[in-house]
Amino acid sequence: MFRSLVGFLFPHRWRGDLAEAERLLASSRPSLDGLGRKIDAWLESPGWLVRNAAVKLIARVNDHGRLPRLIEKLRERGEAGIVRRNAAEALGRMGLATEPVRAALLAALSDRYWEVRAEAIRSLARLFAAAADLEEALLELLFGRSRNSRLRVHEENFEVRMAIAQGLGHLGVSREALRALVVLARDEMWLVRSQAAVGLAHLAARLPQFADEAAETLRELDRLSEGAVSYFVHRDVLGGAMRALRSRSGPEAIATLYLDPKKGWNHVRRPVG
Repeated sequence: MFRSLVGFLFPHRWRGDLAEAERLLASSRPSLDGLGRKIDAWLESPGWLVRNAAVKLIARVNDHGRLPRLIEKLRERGEAGIVRRNAAEALGRMGLATEPVRAALLAALSDRYWEVRAEAIRSLARLFAAAADLEEALLELLFGRSRNSRLRVHEENFEVRMAIAQGLGHLGVSREALRALVVLARDEMWLVRSQAAVGLAHLAARLPQFADEAAETLRELDRLSEGAVSYFVHRDVLGGAMRALRSRSGPEAIATLYLDPKKGWNHVRRPVG
């Protein structure tokens, strides 16, 4: 609280640091001269924009030695939400699948800020192999802790539900993941339904015993439902998932069908198959 107050009342204390950090982020070859010391200082800046730039710089220059600082920022619940969110993304981008990273990302699934939860899921999917505990963590996030309520969705944010569909496609190991994706395939938001379609195809590509049930669910989905009108995004994603199942595309190819929130929902990658 005190640090935030200082940053608000005395912006001149950090504006210069922010300008320098942003220049380094925009540079094709950031100068590494004294950069570590600068990053350490910027991570403690009273300005959250500077701390945010420092987090991005750690990933930008792939500074493995400061991986613990990223984990620290992600776990710091008093930190600005966008800083925690970018720490979760940076951990995924650095590609270090360590146990501390795994534990920090799992803990971040309970973060109060939805962007942190969504980015933590994507980083887990990027870094780690499918596992029962990761599947269970996603199911708890989606449905809550009660195993008796796994038809009623608990997660309120639709972008987190989209990320859960992607996470289950990568990380699911059992029929419970399949059932959850079927629930998401009937979500009120077409974006969630589209990602659930890809998740079902992705899960079936990894676990062929679920291919028939995944295909049946995709056939039941309405291609002309909300979201299939503007640029036909939902129809195109669903069609790509169905073609991928029929042609038995591999998991890596199917994973390219997930929508990228940074590119906009109307940006659809070339369909698989």
